[in-house]
Amino acid sequence: MVRNYLKTAIRNLFRNKLYTIVNVLGLSLGITCCLVLLMLADYSNTYDDFQENKDRIYRIVNRSEGAGGEMDYTPGVPGPLPDAIREDFQEFEKVVFVRSNYGVDLFKVHPDESNAVSFELRDERVAYTEPEYFDLFTVDWKKGDVKSALSKPNSVVLAESAASKLFPDEEALGQTVVYKKEIPLTITGIMADPPAHSDMPFDIFISLITIKKDVLADGWGSVSSDDQCYVLLGEKDNPDKYRSRLDQFAIKYYGDDENNTERHDLQPMSDIHFDDRYSNYNYSTTSKNEILVMVIIAVFLLLTACVNFINLSTAVAVKRSREVGVRKVLGGTRTQLVLQFLGESLALVIVAVIVALGLTELMVLYVNPFMQVQLDVPWGEPIFIAEMLTASVLITVLAGFYPALVLSNFRPALALKNMITSKHSGAFSLRKGLVVFQFFVSQVFIVGTIVVVSQMELLSSTDLGFSTEALVNIRIPERDISKKKTLKAEVAKLANIQAVSLIYTNPSSSSISVSDFTIGDDPEEYYSSMKYGDEDYLDTYQLKLIAGRNLNPSDTVSEVLVTKKLLEYVGYKDRAEEFLGKMMKVHGVHVPVVGVIDDFNSTSLHDGVTPVVLHSSMNSYRQLTVKVNVANFQQVNPEIERIWKGLYPEYDYSSSFLDEYIAQFYEGERKMAKIFSFFSSIAIIISCMGLFALASFMVNQKVKEIGVRKVLGASVFNIIGMFSWSFFKLILLAFLMSVPVSWYVMDSWLENFQYQVDLGPMLFVGALILTLLIAIVTVGYKSLRAAMANPVISLKDE
Repeated sequence: MVRNYLKTAIRNLFRNKLYTIVNVLGLSLGITCCLVLLMLADYSNTYDDFQENKDRIYRIVNRSEGAGGEMDYTPGVPGPLPDAIREDFQEFEKVVFVRSNYGVDLFKVHPDESNAVSFELRDERVAYTEPEYFDLFTVDWKKGDVKSALSKPNSVVLAESAASKLFPDEEALGQTVVYKKEIPLTITGIMADPPAHSDMPFDIFISLITIKKDVLADGWGSVSSDDQCYVLLGEKDNPDKYRSRLDQFAIKYYGDDENNTERHDLQPMSDIHFDDRYSNYNYSTTSKNEILVMVIIAVFLLLTACVNFINLSTAVAVKRSREVGVRKVLGGTRTQLVLQFLGESLALVIVAVIVALGLTELMVLYVNPFMQVQLDVPWGEPIFIAEMLTASVLITVLAGFYPALVLSNFRPALALKNMITSKHSGAFSLRKGLVVFQFFVSQVFIVGTIVVVSQMELLSSTDLGFSTEALVNIRIPERDISKKKTLKAEVAKLANIQAVSLIYTNPSSSSISVSDFTIGDDPEEYYSSMKYGDEDYLDTYQLKLIAGRNLNPSDTVSEVLVTKKLLEYVGYKDRAEEFLGKMMKVHGVHVPVVGVIDDFNSTSLHDGVTPVVLHSSMNSYRQLTVKVNVANFQQVNPEIERIWKGLYPEYDYSSSFLDEYIAQFYEGERKMAKIFSFFSSIAIIISCMGLFALASFMVNQKVKEIGVRKVLGASVFNIIGMFSWSFFKLILLAFLMSVPVSWYVMDSWLENFQYQVDLGPMLFVGALILTLLIAIVTVGYKSLRAAMANPVISLKDE
């Protein structure tokens, strides 16, 4: 009997090739997307899971009240804080300070050539830290003494990949390298490369004691987001008991007055990758809501695929009515028929799973570089195989049980007379409900895609308050002031160069420097973002001066410019002229305010405008920004490189456009837009398959009705309209259901931005029109074919 069932199943699958292909394709797409999304969610959830002390590691973070009363969050801490934490919180088992530094240049020393150096490494991830780092964090140590590796000044620990680049044919341990051509470092340890899914992604560690004086120099009034402090709590310690003490700690060191809004908190390491308020050393977070959304999308895509399977299977049920009638007359029981049809469904599901695994492997090849992850299909793992087998059975039950019940329920007398109709072949209203569900999911996807894409267009077109066009950033690898001045002067002489400025960071930057300041004799302390640029900063970025004058040339901070937002912050709103000449204490120096500039976005458009102080600091400049004629950039860039290489011959030249740098702020959202677009397309394809199945079913049921209508004078257009309206009603119902859900979801997502697109009615109407157009194309084929059929054939008495 089993053999007979198998032959029948194979025969039916080949007899209905179109439905078989559509069923397998629909299920395969749903399973593939589900697998990839679940793998992405799992990958994000496993960040730093290899850390043995993950449940006990906490980061000390900082929150304060901003200029507009909103809360500002930063993972950065003042340089003196770690030592103060050790003194005031002796219960902490470990306290570790980390200062990150990117874009590092490391040189190899050649003793046989009078200590000549050659450039070897660039853009490695570097951290200054303490020996306790390796007690706190799990590192796969290879060579050297882990306890003392960073205990002395001028010590460095390298990842294996960095060590092999520097010393491919000899032992790296004990060798000397030079950092930034200024600091000789002895290699005291070798470790394995950090895992890809880690928020401590450092390839090089330099002993903190090497720069300890610089760390402490700015005191408690200056904070960089790259300076972070981590602590290790006891195994049974509760972080809540320290939070009130941290408030008292802030009062002790920042001052006990109403202007002191600085407060510290303990952030679990398990939250670091998911909390976008504080970010991390990867400068990339994945919120838990995003992971939840990925899981929900995965489930819904799989459900729509199963719904599609049900609709397609029941659509062909009428064609198998005689087979069911014969089997029942010959003694077949309903249980046997259910098992037979479930077996056929299982065969289809297994084929779909096999196809899906192949598609998943192909999709991973695209997803990994796009999402910058390392997903891998665990082919040989028994758990994965067991999960796939279990999933196959569950999908078979979920998608195949109802069609099996419908088929096995046919009455033999009606089946043998070929009189099975929608009344006998199952609940037609259920199939309509399933189609409504599919298009509900599709329209939520479509609305989400439209909103995300529109938001990206808004961000790219929003005025940041400064020019981003035709601006090229050129890295300056050394601090030598005379070389910086020479570089600027020589580049400025070139043709097609419109402006040149030495800067620390662009007006909008992910690198944020915040410092305190006072005004005149008033002891009240304020906090503001600090921007460092020379006298050409305003002209280069076309920042608008609204009062006073520009900065005079200077190598150090001798005068400052402030923004309108700062005036509002300190109580001088709309009183720019009155604020000119005020003395501000910045970085310990009293300097006059010589000008007020219009507001600009100093960070991404996720945040609002913040107060900014701009002043000169030649020692801090690390970029040259050049405004060029874009049409002539290809001719000018080699000339700039020639000048640059003349001053910095040991380094590699690199340049990048400012608008490309700004675009990186929204890389996560752009990826989300592409992901939404892709999965929206998959959901629409699967939904169209379901619609195609329902159309096929209706055509099969209305063959004689169509013949009668045509004989009575109905046109092809009338027949198509009759079918189309039936489907349009379902789509309109799905649309009405999707509007509140999609509005709520996308409104919540837009809360992450200060600048937002409008979720107006036209957006949803556009989604509906798009869905209707897709439905017309899908239904049109079946409707047109039925409408053009010869009525004589359909009205023949069988």
